[in-house]
Amino acid sequence: MEHDHTAAAGEGRTAKALYSLINERASCRSYHSKPIPEEVLARVLEAGCRSPSGGGFQTLSIVKVSEQQTKEELVKCSRGQKFIAAAPVNLVFCIDFYRMRQVMQTEPAPFDQPDSFPSFWMGLVDCAICAQTITLAAQAEGLASCYNGNIIHRADRVSALLELPELVLPVLMLTLGYPRVTHQQPPKYAPAVLVHDERYRPLSDAQAYRAYRKQNRYQKIPPRPELVEQLCRRAQLLHGADFAERVRADIAQKGFIGSYQYWFGCYYQDEPEFMQLEDYQRFFSQKGFRFLTGTGG
Repeated sequence: MEHDHTAAAGEGRTAKALYSLINERASCRSYHSKPIPEEVLARVLEAGCRSPSGGGFQTLSIVKVSEQQTKEELVKCSRGQKFIAAAPVNLVFCIDFYRMRQVMQTEPAPFDQPDSFPSFWMGLVDCAICAQTITLAAQAEGLASCYNGNIIHRADRVSALLELPELVLPVLMLTLGYPRVTHQQPPKYAPAVLVHDERYRPLSDAQAYRAYRKQNRYQKIPPRPELVEQLCRRAQLLHGADFAERVRADIAQKGFIGSYQYWFGCYYQDEPEFMQLEDYQRFFSQKGFRFLTGTGG
């Protein structure tokens, strides 16, 4: 009985430590230049390589970037976010069917995964699971991290920079380093908002908005005229003049620009060098993924 009690207490401490990591983790955009010790980074990467994956195939690869010149180029591919170059390490997660094809040079098997959209989708999931495992391992080691999805807008440039071969696509990046400042995790939606019992059960519009405002309660962007005009131009471009006026009236009534309004109307804008649909179609085809062109499975 004493042994059982001791084991239960140990399990309780382990669970508490894990939940603390989850609850304390926050994105970091300010890093010390202090390098990550090789043995620490090795443990973090080992944890990632033990992540579950679709079919157990692990159709992913991670490119570890620490050379300053390469990091500076990644900044250019990521909306100019300079913290990427300041952090000691950036990890670029890639869907990788190249290694699978290599194996089949020796052990032949039917192979159409690059032409299958579900296989591509599963590769994305594999990368995300691996990245999140690494995020928690890094947190346990005293490291901070920040996800970066901007590289998909310049996937062609990132691919050339990292010399990715055919059948390998970059999909997301994770920045790692020791934080200059410890940040608190921002508010998150409660399980009552995100978790549905047995079937999807929508909230009312009013309930959804209250939950959104609670989650984004600290994001009340001052309605500077240049931001309001930029937002309304975007709204008119996408949804027409009447909708733009509705946006303008909402901001005037609230006295601030809301989170969705700012991010989707003022920040997440297409830039001249961003890839468009036809660019992705061409790029995917060049990399050996044909599902986006309609010729795959």
